[in-house]
Amino acid sequence: MKIKGRCLNCGREVLVDQIVEGDGHCPWCGRAFNKDYTANLVQSLQEAQAAGTAMENALEQVSGMELWLELDEESVLEPIRHEVRAARRHKARVLR
Repeated sequence: MKIKGRCLNCGREVLVDQIVEGDGHCPWCGRAFNKDYTANLVQSLQEAQAAGTAMENALEQVSGMELWLELDEESVLEPIRHEVRAARRHKARVLR
């Protein structure tokens, strides 16, 4: 899984791998994505991307099996949506 975002300073799209390589800074404009916790941000983004890849791989294995089971898509996606929305709400508070 490749997680991507957008720099709120320059508006360009950025991948987590680019943020990691830039030690928490935008590869395009150089601005830190968090002024105080860039190391924590980098670690958390790496963990999120690795967890997403692990989940994607596990679900791919499940999808290759003949099952008498239907997975509930929302039970997988809604917790992720909730956290992404929470991050957006926090961003909105910070930008005020």
